[in-house]
Amino acid sequence: MDVRSGEQERHWFRSERYSLVNGQWYFQTREGTVEGPFDDVREAEMELLLYLRHAEDALFQGVG
Repeated sequence: MDVRSGEQERHWFRSERYSLVNGQWYFQTREGTVEGPFDDVREAEMELLLYLRHAEDALFQGVG
């Protein structure tokens, strides 16, 4: 991975954002919260998009 001069190399990892628990779907946020349950993965995906949009709006409005 390329890094800027003087910075240490970082090792990033990715994990699944969605999980299925007892037939219900959840998603995990970068903030460490788990949101759900949702009836299917499509609903979880749509709710994640709404969550991200709301977080972005709050950031631009200085809320948060």
